[in-house]
Amino acid sequence: MTHLCLERIAVAYVYRHVHSILVRFHTISEAQACSRMYTILSGLPREVFFLTNNHIAQFKNKSGHLVLEAHQLAAYVADRRLFRTDGSLRIYAGDRIGLIGANGVGKTTLQRILAGMVEPDEGNVVCNVVTSFVPQLDDVREEEAEEVTLSGGERTKRRLNEAMNAGAGLLMLDEPTSHLDVEGMEWLEDRMIEYSRTGALLFISHDRTLLNHVATRIWEVENEQIHVFTGGYEDYRREKERLRLEHQRSYDNYVAERGRLQEAIVEKKEHASKVSRPKKGLTSKEMRLARPHFNRKQAKVEKTVKAIEKRLDQLKVVDKPFEQVQVLFNAECHAPIRSKQAVEVQGLVLRAGDRELLQSSSFSIRPNMRVALVGSNGAGKTTLLRRLVEAYELRAAVERDMTMEEGRIRFSPSARMAYFDQKLYALDLQASVLDNVLKSSAYDQTMVRTVLARLRLRRDEALKPVWQLSGGEKVKTQLAKLFMSEANMLLLDEPTNYLDIDTREELERVLLEYPGTILFATHDRMLLDRTATHTIVFRDGELEWMTIEAFRERQRPRPAETGGSSEFVPAQEALKNEQSLTSMSAEERLKLDLEWADLMGRLSAPRKGDNIEDLERQYTELLKRRKQL
Repeated sequence: MTHLCLERIAVAYVYRHVHSILVRFHTISEAQACSRMYTILSGLPREVFFLTNNHIAQFKNKSGHLVLEAHQLAAYVADRRLFRTDGSLRIYAGDRIGLIGANGVGKTTLQRILAGMVEPDEGNVVCNVVTSFVPQLDDVREEEAEEVTLSGGERTKRRLNEAMNAGAGLLMLDEPTSHLDVEGMEWLEDRMIEYSRTGALLFISHDRTLLNHVATRIWEVENEQIHVFTGGYEDYRREKERLRLEHQRSYDNYVAERGRLQEAIVEKKEHASKVSRPKKGLTSKEMRLARPHFNRKQAKVEKTVKAIEKRLDQLKVVDKPFEQVQVLFNAECHAPIRSKQAVEVQGLVLRAGDRELLQSSSFSIRPNMRVALVGSNGAGKTTLLRRLVEAYELRAAVERDMTMEEGRIRFSPSARMAYFDQKLYALDLQASVLDNVLKSSAYDQTMVRTVLARLRLRRDEALKPVWQLSGGEKVKTQLAKLFMSEANMLLLDEPTNYLDIDTREELERVLLEYPGTILFATHDRMLLDRTATHTIVFRDGELEWMTIEAFRERQRPRPAETGGSSEFVPAQEALKNEQSLTSMSAEERLKLDLEWADLMGRLSAPRKGDNIEDLERQYTELLKRRKQL
């Protein structure tokens, strides 16, 4: 009876709240969940669970239909295979699929094949709906005079809006966050989740926050295969870590078993050589009579050796997992800034033409801080970095102090600055990657190669001339050049542009290990959150200085700002709810769950004397508490 009661409560709970659970936690699409619920409910005795045809029909009507199916796909570039799928790839209504992988593995090719724009070299695609494809803005020729006057972010938002309003059953986006600032990215997240109510999404992105907030599944193109993961980016990372640990255990077991078998073979061979020799002191007649006995013993041991060798040959080889070499910066190569302040800015005014970007503002950065510049496109982040570089280069030889009509900038006498910008002027296009870095490095070639490997420039790639590199590879080369220089203060302008996800994560680790001061501008929200110690926020022509903890707190939506109850919950609010629920104490959570279970049971099977209106009111109040928590 207890089990029956629990099952009734579970069914009643899922029946009433499957939509809110899915929208808040983004585990799978609503359509897929409803399809599964329809299958489960169809097999239950209706009189026991108080199910009607209308109850079951609600899930049937919402269950996602198959939007697209691709069989045995393969794509090649010349003789090189980009990817091959051994089975089928399926997209259902309501899916939000993030397509990830290193640069050059074929993500855009796969997307264009699924969109019907390119024929696969092998396999076929069956699509049951109208599709729409939005390429990267950089791939689009600007023909309209009206668009030329818009910024990159404005053009991106305009194209995305037009595509989403067209009502295609399957929308494919290639790097939709390109040129968008943080506000634009948050707008895009909400629009994508809203769009998935009526259609499916397949989007390429290196933005981990977008993937975490929006994706219900992740497709990863790696090692010429397409791997499917359920959930958002953090779910993907947890599963990848589990697979890595499993691979490491398999490799350790393989090495141990291989070693055991090899030792056994050596031991048995030594034993075979001993048993083949008769004991000393025997006469020639005794030796002749004993020879067959010793031969049989030797043959038996040799048979055992062959059996072990066969087992060794049949042992499944497990490749050694890739081990990332840690970067150990040498403090002697980056002399510390000994002043109290690395740089002081007083009364700085910034202008772009006739437009004033920044009113009279002041701030100072202490040694070893990692400070992120935060603001919308056009707020003045790049202009501020360039002004600091200009001041450093034009400073007086001793004072390192630059006083201007529009403010004063003073650097520590021991500050040695290096600057990264998107134009990459510091690179010698004819020299190799390795030579470019060594030219200004205080480290030896081994250390330089280690850093290049961390940034995914390994072996022969480090010997390529720079002019042969892709945009992302040039960015990696310039970053490695800065990290390996004698600088103790780095200024970085959008360092993650053109970088894939794995390289962004390695960049984070290198930034955290770097023994110097860093000032950087970025729209990568995860990079900012994981590496910055402080932020400088551009707001309405002024600068606001705050710690990263204060910045995080400000970014969380307050209850008064989230609006009234709505079926649609923005991704940021969903994440906040999830974090709050996981931070509850075990006792509070247990108490809330017990109240909730009791109420669900009474709603599904009212007791004698229960007032339905009171139960509904309790339900509303309890649901509100759960949302607040």
